[in-house]
Amino acid sequence: MENLLYYPYINIPRTDWTTRSLLYYETVGSIVPQNYFYEPENYEPFMRELVQNELVIPINPMEVLDEPFQLSKPFIDYTKSKNFKLQSRLHRFERGRYGRINENKFRLNGPRISVNKFDNELFNHLEEIGLAKRENYEWFIVEQKTANEMMTYLASVVGKKLNYLPTTDVFYKRFTLATKSKKVFKTKQKEQHKRETILDQLIPFPENIDLMQLRKFKDKHRDILNAFKTKVELIALNPNIEEESPLFIETIKDLEHSKLELSAKMGESKFGKVFFGTVCGIVSSSIGLATAGTDGAIIGGATALAGAIYAATQIENDTDIPNQNGMKYLALVDKRLRKASR
Repeated sequence: MENLLYYPYINIPRTDWTTRSLLYYETVGSIVPQNYFYEPENYEPFMRELVQNELVIPINPMEVLDEPFQLSKPFIDYTKSKNFKLQSRLHRFERGRYGRINENKFRLNGPRISVNKFDNELFNHLEEIGLAKRENYEWFIVEQKTANEMMTYLASVVGKKLNYLPTTDVFYKRFTLATKSKKVFKTKQKEQHKRETILDQLIPFPENIDLMQLRKFKDKHRDILNAFKTKVELIALNPNIEEESPLFIETIKDLEHSKLELSAKMGESKFGKVFFGTVCGIVSSSIGLATAGTDGAIIGGATALAGAIYAATQIENDTDIPNQNGMKYLALVDKRLRKASR
């Protein structure tokens, strides 16, 4: 999976999870109400910076869906089923367990289609059964579990349509209609949890990072990012490698070892004395032409300048090192981005 759809909130948090996701996925999207496209000041500062650097793509779900007004019925039918357990939800709602849902997530905005169908149908139903109430012109108060399920429902439908993987930074049991069976959903959930565990083990990262630098780094190293992804996905999608099993633990250890080994190689002299001697010869010739007839200070100057040139070349030549076991991307993350963020 190349693309990730964050939910249930509009603003993506400033956490290690976010940094890992930005480094791993081709595209990260977030479900955003229509007015945010015209009023970006509504974003929290970190989220606004993510959007400005095109690290997160805002998505208005009702603009990307072909039949947005058809979404109400399946969810309403679900609220009428035995599995919904309405009475326990009503009890929780009465005790103040609720969440805030922006109505623009559940309505189509635009000149061609009325704005008074999908949102009215769903929210009116929830109000009728006692699980929602309007807070103001923009927000509805919804019972907490129902609010979670509504956002999971919406993220699942949008994710399936756009080929994005719906996910959140907090794992807990959620409801979905995006798959054909509970078995498929549980399999996908297990794969994603395994994937997150792998990334957490391999990319522990500080929160403070230059987002523009991250964008440039990701664009420059997209080819080795794909090699790293292949390595991770072979583990995440393999049902024989159970999370927390000895095989899983040893596989992660092997990848971590490869990353550290490659990072060490990037700190070594790649061309050693041969390259250094070549630089000395070139510099000596250049200085000699410019200072013919002067004393032996040329040698010392040439050696010092050659050393400076050699040191400078080492800053760049780490990208020429082979992509060992797909870990080159992580080694460069450690060397380039982690240093820059300190």
